[in-house]
Amino acid sequence: MKGSFRPSNPAQLDADAAIIGSGAGGASVADVLTAAGLSVIMLEEGKHIPSSAASPIASEAISAAWRCGGVTSAIGRPPIVYAEGCCVGGGTEINSAITQRADSALIEQWRKLNKIENFTPDELTPYYERAEAAVNASLTPGPLGRATDILRQAGEALGWKVSDLKRGQRDCKGANRCSYVCPSGAKQSMAVTLLPKAVDCGMRLLAQTRVHKIRIEKGRAIEVLAQSRAEGGPALSVRVKANMVFVCAGAIHTAALLRCSGVHKRVGDTLRFHPTIKATALFSEPVDAHKSRPPLAAITEFMPDQRIGGSVFTPGIFGLSLAEDWKNRGDLMRDWRFCGSYYGMIRPRGVGSVRLIPGSNGPVVTFKLVPEDWTALSQVLTRLGQALFAAGARKVFPSITGHEGWTSPDQVHEFWNKPLPKQATNLMTIHLFSSCPPGEHRDVCAVDSYGRVRGIENLFVADGSLIPEAPGVNPQMTSMALAFRVAEAALCHSPRERARSASRDRNQEDC
Repeated sequence: MKGSFRPSNPAQLDADAAIIGSGAGGASVADVLTAAGLSVIMLEEGKHIPSSAASPIASEAISAAWRCGGVTSAIGRPPIVYAEGCCVGGGTEINSAITQRADSALIEQWRKLNKIENFTPDELTPYYERAEAAVNASLTPGPLGRATDILRQAGEALGWKVSDLKRGQRDCKGANRCSYVCPSGAKQSMAVTLLPKAVDCGMRLLAQTRVHKIRIEKGRAIEVLAQSRAEGGPALSVRVKANMVFVCAGAIHTAALLRCSGVHKRVGDTLRFHPTIKATALFSEPVDAHKSRPPLAAITEFMPDQRIGGSVFTPGIFGLSLAEDWKNRGDLMRDWRFCGSYYGMIRPRGVGSVRLIPGSNGPVVTFKLVPEDWTALSQVLTRLGQALFAAGARKVFPSITGHEGWTSPDQVHEFWNKPLPKQATNLMTIHLFSSCPPGEHRDVCAVDSYGRVRGIENLFVADGSLIPEAPGVNPQMTSMALAFRVAEAALCHSPRERARSASRDRNQEDC
């Protein structure tokens, strides 16, 4: 990407604004600021992976674009595996580009709960529309393949609502490599859309540059301290002075960076996931899920609290999913063309945290499921099993280590009235948010209604960290909408007004 560079010597840079992170949040902020004519420097820990360099091999692709090869997990009982992008474009490079808005009733609930100013469905609509236009959110024409038809067939058989899913795409080729980096550039990730636009407007993008601290003095973010390191090369110091600093590193690393910079109050205390349980379905006829796009329909009968959908499926990713119980599931690789991978997702009541421990290589993430979450997981797994048998599955294997699998729809009610085995249940998520919720409820909210960190005049959060609770849908559109909103507010509110507000915050914290 033109404008993406790494300094050859230690660098001291200046700009109107510094943006930390290049995913959905950071790219949206850059779009607003560069359009207003500001000089912008963006710092991204990961490398830039052009579409032409995207590997078709699962292990190589995941190693290149996913943080820690996709094997990070939150400590809990059980641990929950989560995935984060670590490349230019962030999580938008490894997700399926599904575009959904948060439910209007939830938005109203969040507004009242956190006392968020100017935060109604109508007030957020223009920001959602801007996000959808940026990625060309649209339905995919033509046949979508058996993997999608299975969900539609299940909904029809059971009388459950099924919704077609829009994606951020332009002329999708159906390569089914969404969890890698799209090889054709058809997936409208940030590296294809807003980032090149911002670079064309003069933004400087430093890839492979990890920010380790924001220096804060007298209620202002004074300097961003980072190191730039190419593979095999020396680490070079990068220091950026900016009038405004936007932290857009994702729900986990935004909270971790703020805490590392001395900002602790209510930061990283309210992390939320979408705990997700999967099931593998074996059919009598070939599904050939690898030949079509990811399933572009979802069972939405039980939303926003529960949702049933389908996963990206390639032989490599399928093999990785079976590895959680290879002893009992490895034989399914022989029948991989007859298999599909599906999931049930819940909105949890449990809460996680992000903390720093001296000597650790990264933030420590914990998440505690509460009894209501286990009930919801049991329900959604039962409904997932019902759906797959209704669509003609011959056998269904829930993501529970040692489970022999179900061979008839009568068996799927096994866990309806009893909890899942905590030690054997394998949970994961790709949706992370809520570590820095906004609002004027000071006992809960880490930032104000417009993303400004309390007590600091020119420091803002603008990514999925701001989503007040789990939205029950893919969070990218909401992350972008809130980031647009934060950036516009930062431009509209005068520095003097922000300084007065920061001073009030500090005085109230001292009381």
